[in-house]
Amino acid sequence: MKEIRRTLLPGLFILLVMMLLIGSGRLAQAAASETELPATVEEQSGAADDKASQNADEPESESVFAGDPYEIEARLTIEEFWNKQKELSKIEYTGSDSIQLQNTHLGDVLWLALHRNRSITGAEQQLESANAGVIQARSAHGARLTGNYRYTRVDDVANPIVGKDSQSAYLEVTQPLFLSGKDRAVLNQARFGRSTAGAGLILARQHVLLDATLRWLAWQFAAEAERVSEKDLELAKAHHELVSTRYKHKQVSQFEVLRAEVRLAKAGSDLRKQRNTRELAGLDLLNVLDLPPDTPISTQDRMKMLELPVNYDEDASAAMQLREDLRMKRLEVEIARQGLSGARAENQPVVSLFGQKGIADPAAKSRTFDRESYWNAGIVANFTLGDGGMRKGKIKDAHAKLDLADNALKQAEEKARIEIKQAYLNIETAREVIAAQRKALKQAEEALRLAGVRYTNGLFTQVELFDAENAYLATRLQYLQAILSYHQAYASYRLSTGQLGRRLLDQLTTK
Repeated sequence: MKEIRRTLLPGLFILLVMMLLIGSGRLAQAAASETELPATVEEQSGAADDKASQNADEPESESVFAGDPYEIEARLTIEEFWNKQKELSKIEYTGSDSIQLQNTHLGDVLWLALHRNRSITGAEQQLESANAGVIQARSAHGARLTGNYRYTRVDDVANPIVGKDSQSAYLEVTQPLFLSGKDRAVLNQARFGRSTAGAGLILARQHVLLDATLRWLAWQFAAEAERVSEKDLELAKAHHELVSTRYKHKQVSQFEVLRAEVRLAKAGSDLRKQRNTRELAGLDLLNVLDLPPDTPISTQDRMKMLELPVNYDEDASAAMQLREDLRMKRLEVEIARQGLSGARAENQPVVSLFGQKGIADPAAKSRTFDRESYWNAGIVANFTLGDGGMRKGKIKDAHAKLDLADNALKQAEEKARIEIKQAYLNIETAREVIAAQRKALKQAEEALRLAGVRYTNGLFTQVELFDAENAYLATRLQYLQAILSYHQAYASYRLSTGQLGRRLLDQLTTK
């Protein structure tokens, strides 16, 4: 027994030493592989940056995944943005229905909207009607020339002396001298009404610009979402092929195949929905431009984040004078004030000059009752001695309308302040969301790079790599959604402060 122990113990000791050496070697190898992993990630990140810098001057790729040279971030001022849009604009004639919107830009869309939108056309017609009202009100001060002809059939019993029918014709000129002050009030009301129509035209143009901008952004976002859905479908197909191949080799269960088929069907359905959404967004955009639904429209522009300046204090103070709706309310107060002046002018005298030149047959001044010419001139003054309280009632009604208009102006100013503050807070909220989504996007990019490295080193399966790519695509789409919300909030802020489209409107009025 002792001899057996003497022979076995050295062998067991040698075996234990060998196992310890082998285990320590494997641990060292694993540690080396773990230390090489961050270096590999850094090398891949550097290679991706080099590739992005090399492709900076190449056309933009249509894919939406890690390594896309399309850069979302862009810091431009309003002046730089519009100068760039002016350089890219290609549309010269806007009156034709056969406009080709190939590779169009936001500046082209806004310019077309200002020239073709029916809401603006209606506002222009209202301005023309207001101009006609001013002409009518001004005509009350002018001289009036009238002609008159009268023929009277008589019998012998009615006129036994003359014994013939009577005829008279004359021209009369009337020149008002004083119209009790009501004429001035009516003329001023018409002029203020014309100014109101002009402010309404500018406001209609601004609303159309906002509508066109929002629909352009929605169309761009729908195109980005479609790209994401296309990539998702591509990944779903690759996943399905991989799982099917592994199922043939009995490496996965049939449940995995069914799950891949469900994912593929859902990706195809989502892509169809996104394409429909993009087409509907394009139709909405064409509707704003008053173009046929079959008008071809495309663009190479991509949705980007623009760092746009916002100065709340200055914008809020200037908005009270820039906003056209407040200007319209102030003009309505002036119209009501002129209505009060007209009511106070009731019952004042009306004085005018007149002159006539005519022919009468038979003439009253003729002793033989023959045809003779005549003329007369004079002055006419009309006085109202009593109206049963009509003037008093009109004055009270005018006072009430003036108070209503003044109250409406104050309400509009309070509402405008709230709208400006709300739009500003929406911008701040959108900025915070963008900052959070930017961090989430960077995290998703890093996770995707790590997944690629681990998949290359055999530490990740292809299914896990697909999941990382899908997570990145979803995060990127959320980031684009945040950018869309920011641009929508900024456009609403420009409208609420009365600054929206001032540059384009100035160019439109100077031409």
